[in-house]
Amino acid sequence: MSADVRATAVSVFGALVDDLRRQPDGAAQLAELLPENLPHHAGRSSADMVRMRGYLLAAFADTGLPDAALPFLIESLETGVDAYEVAGAAIGLRGTATLPADVPAALLRAVDNIGGSDATMSFESIRPQLPYARPTTALTELFRTVGCFDASAMLLPQLERLSRERERFPKAVLAELRHVIDAGRARPGNSAAAGDRCCGGSMPRGRAGDPPPPGQELRHVELQDQDGRVELFEHYFRGRPAVVTFFYTRCDNPFKCSATITKLAAIQRSLRTQQADARVTLAAISYDPDFDIPERLRVYGADRGVVFDASTRFFRATSGFAELRRWFDLGVNYGGSTVNRHQIEVYLLDSDGGVATSFRRSQWHADTVLRAIADLLSDEATTESKQQARHSC
Repeated sequence: MSADVRATAVSVFGALVDDLRRQPDGAAQLAELLPENLPHHAGRSSADMVRMRGYLLAAFADTGLPDAALPFLIESLETGVDAYEVAGAAIGLRGTATLPADVPAALLRAVDNIGGSDATMSFESIRPQLPYARPTTALTELFRTVGCFDASAMLLPQLERLSRERERFPKAVLAELRHVIDAGRARPGNSAAAGDRCCGGSMPRGRAGDPPPPGQELRHVELQDQDGRVELFEHYFRGRPAVVTFFYTRCDNPFKCSATITKLAAIQRSLRTQQADARVTLAAISYDPDFDIPERLRVYGADRGVVFDASTRFFRATSGFAELRRWFDLGVNYGGSTVNRHQIEVYLLDSDGGVATSFRRSQWHADTVLRAIADLLSDEATTESKQQARHSC
C-alpha cells in the first residue's frame, strides 16, 4: 500500500479508511488492513484497536464486502463486547449481496452479548464531535441489518419475543425492532431465505491457507507446561494427532479465551468417554508467555474443567515464541504490556505435526472438532494399514 498505515494517530488511520472507501478497489485494500498481526496494530491500546476495527468494518457497507473480510465481521458479532465494534460489524454486513445462512443467528447472539453495554455513537468520522449529526447504537444497527435482509421474515418468532421485552430496550431501539418486524411480515409468503437481501454487493466466503508442516523453523521452540516441565515443540507434537489452541489468562472477553478453554475441556471429556483420549494430544499455548507462568496456566485450565495429564497440557513458550507466532501466522498483536487484540484459532495437527484442519475467526463447537478428530484418526489408520500391507508383500 502507498499510504503509511503504521502512523500512530487513530485519525490518520481513519483518513486512510475514508480514502480507500472511495476507490474502485477499496474493498480489497480495506480487507488487507484487518489481520491482527499487522504492524499498524502494534503498540496500540485496546481502546484504539476497537475504534479502528469498528470504523474499518463499517466501511464495507460502502465498498462491498469481499470474501476475505466476511469472517472478521462474523467474529466481531460473535465475540465482540464493545458496542462500537459490534455496530461497525453490523453496518459492514450491508455490503454483501448474499447473507450466509449462519449470520442471522450471529446477529441475534450479538444482541444478547451486548446486553446492557449498548451506547450512543456515530460513524460520521473515526473521531466524531458532539453533538452527533447521525447518532446510532449497536442494537439499532444490529436490528437494522436484520431488516435489510429477508432474514427478518425467517427470524420473526425471535424478533417478536424480543419486542415483548420492553424493559430491555430503549424506545428508539424498540421502534427500530418494530419496523423490522413489520417489514418481515410484509415480505411475500413471510418465509424468505436468509440469502436474499435489499441492498449492496459481495463475494463468496473463504478461508486463509494453513501453515506447512513444521520444519527447521520450530526446531528450537521450547515450551514449559503448567507443572513447570519443559518440552521441545517438535518432540511433543509428533506421533499422534493433536488439538492445539491459543489463549491468554488476562483475556477479558468471555467469548474468546475462556470459552475456548471451556470447549477444550468438553473435547477432553468426550474423548475420555470414547476411550480415545490416549490417541489424541490436547494443548493450549499462551499468547502471553512472560505473564502466564505455570501456576497461572494450571489454575486457568482447572477452573474451566480441564484435567491435566500426559495427553493434556497447557504451555508457554520459554524460547522461540516469535517463530511459533510466525509459523502459525497467529492472529494476535500487542499493546504496551499485553495483548491488544487476537482472533479465535484452533488447529488440528496430524501425527507429523502438520496442520490437518483449522478453525479460525468464527465460534467453533466441540462436536465439530471431535468429528474432525475422528476423520483424521480414521484416515491415519487407513494409511498405516496400507503401508503395513505393502511392507508385508
